[in-house]
Amino acid sequence: MSFLCRLIPRPFRRRTGAKMTTVHMPRDTAAATHTATPTISTPANITDNDDLAKLNHDRIVFILPASRAKAPDGDGYLIYSLNETSPETIKTDGEDDDEKQQPPFQLEVTHAPQLPEDSGLAQFLLRYPAEGEGFQLPPPHLRSDPHIIVSTRSGIRLAVPFYEVVLRPLLDALGLEAAPDSTLNNTKSEVGGCGYNVTITENEHTIRDFASAHLTKDKTRKRTIVLLSGDGGVVDLLNGIGEAQEHHDTDEVPTVGILPLGTGNALFHSLHKLEYGRYPEGKGPSSLVLGLRTLFGGRPERLPTFKAEFSKGARLVGAPKPIAKDGEVEDEDDGKGWKEVDHLVGAIVASYGFHASLVWESDTPAYRVHGDKRFGMAAGELLKVSHAYDADVEVRVKGQEGFKPLVAKRKGEESGKYDYVLATMVSNLEKTFTISPYSKPFEGQLRLVHFGDVGGEKTMEIMQAAYRGGEHIKMVEVGYEEVDAVKVIIKEEDPRWRKVCIDGTIVEVEQGGWMKVGREKGERLKVLVA
Repeated sequence: MSFLCRLIPRPFRRRTGAKMTTVHMPRDTAAATHTATPTISTPANITDNDDLAKLNHDRIVFILPASRAKAPDGDGYLIYSLNETSPETIKTDGEDDDEKQQPPFQLEVTHAPQLPEDSGLAQFLLRYPAEGEGFQLPPPHLRSDPHIIVSTRSGIRLAVPFYEVVLRPLLDALGLEAAPDSTLNNTKSEVGGCGYNVTITENEHTIRDFASAHLTKDKTRKRTIVLLSGDGGVVDLLNGIGEAQEHHDTDEVPTVGILPLGTGNALFHSLHKLEYGRYPEGKGPSSLVLGLRTLFGGRPERLPTFKAEFSKGARLVGAPKPIAKDGEVEDEDDGKGWKEVDHLVGAIVASYGFHASLVWESDTPAYRVHGDKRFGMAAGELLKVSHAYDADVEVRVKGQEGFKPLVAKRKGEESGKYDYVLATMVSNLEKTFTISPYSKPFEGQLRLVHFGDVGGEKTMEIMQAAYRGGEHIKMVEVGYEEVDAVKVIIKEEDPRWRKVCIDGTIVEVEQGGWMKVGREKGERLKVLVA
C-alpha cells in the first residue's frame, strides 16, 4: 500500500487561513489522545488501475470529487479510508511510555484520476443534490447547526483521538470547520456559515447539561448532534431534553449521529444489524467505518423510547467501589453525593438482576481498560457468587389494564427468585450478543427476557446461547414475550443486589421499592441510520 499516504491533523490546534481554531479540552483528557504531533502530506496519485484494485473497500469511508476537496490539481477523486489498530496494541494509562505502541487510528487519503466502472468504487461517492442542478456539500443534516460531542470517558477513551485524527479532517474535507469560539462551556449555538461547535466532556454531567442548555429552547430550529460516545451519551441526551413531544409541523426534533466509541454500543449495533447482515461473518466494514458512512450518508429516523419510573428513595449511583474479599461491598460513604431520581428515559434496556449487577460492578478503571472484555471478566466473579435476586415481577400486556404477575413462570421463578429480568427495545447488547432476536429497529416494541434461580452454570449457558444469534430464547428456562410495561418489586436487604440498569445508568432502589418501565409516546430524538 505504498501509494497511500496518511492525512493526520496536528492535535488540538491547527491553522485555518489566518485564524487559529482551538478545541478546548479538560486537562485530564490530553493523556487519552495517544497522538503525537504528525505531519500533513499531499495524497499520492494513483494512475494504475491495478493499484486502485488493491484498495480495501471495507475501510473506505467516502469518496469526493477532488475539485471539492484539497487535491494536487483539483482533478480526479479523493478516497478516504480508515485504518484501525487492534485495541490490544494501544497503550493505556499507566503503561510504560517507552513501550512500543501503535496509534489507534490512521486516516488514509488516496488520489485517483478516475473511478473505473468495474471497480465498485462509485458506491462510495459522496454527492448531495442541490436545488436546481448539480450537487453540493456538506450533507443536509450537517448544515443544520451541527454540534460535535466528544465523550472523554467512553469505552477505552479513544473518542478524543478519533475526533482529532479522523472526524475533524473528514469534516474539513467537506468544508466544515470548528467555530473559533467553540469551547466546553460555549452557550453560543450559531456557528455561521459552514462550521460546527465542539464540546469535550469534562465529567458525567456534561452531555446532559448540554442538552438542557441547547436542546430545550427553540424547537423550530433544526439541530444535528454528532455523538462520539457509547450508549451512555445517548441516554444523557434523552434525559437532558425534557418531556417527549407530540409532533407539530413547526417542531424540529434534534437528529443524532452516533460514532460508536463506547464499550457495548448496543443501540448502534442494533440499529445497524441489517447492514452487518449484508456481509459474511467476520467480514465487512468495522463499526466505526459504518458509523462514519451513516453520519455522512444516512437518513434520520424517530428513535423509540421508554420511561423507567422509580419508587421514592431511589438514587443514581456512580461507579462501584471494589468488592471486599468476603463478597460484601465496601462502605459507600452512606450514599454521599448520590442523587435521588424518580424517573429516567431510555432507548435500549431496563434491567434488574444479573445484567444490572454486571454493568455496575464492571464499571471500574481496572475493568474498563479491557473494553468489552470487562463484561466477561466481571461476569465470572458474579457467577461464582450465583446470587438469586428476591423480587416480584409483574407485566402489563396489550389490552390489559393494570399490572399482573407473570403468567408463564419459568423454572426457578416459582419461589420469587430471579437471576435475570430485562426489558428491551433493541436486539443486541453487543455486536454479537443478541438478547432479543425478534426486535427490529424503530418498531418501538418492548420485550421482556427473564429467567429464575437456575444457578451460575446454567446462567452461563444461557448467556453463551445469546451469543449464538439469540438461541437462548429457545431454552425452557428462559421467558421471552412482548409487553407494554413491566414492574419489578425489589425485596433484597443488601444494597448490592438492589441495583437496576437503564441504558448503562445505575439506580439503587430502596428495599421494597420498585421500578416500572413502559413505552413512551411522542418523540425526543431522531437518529441517523444507513
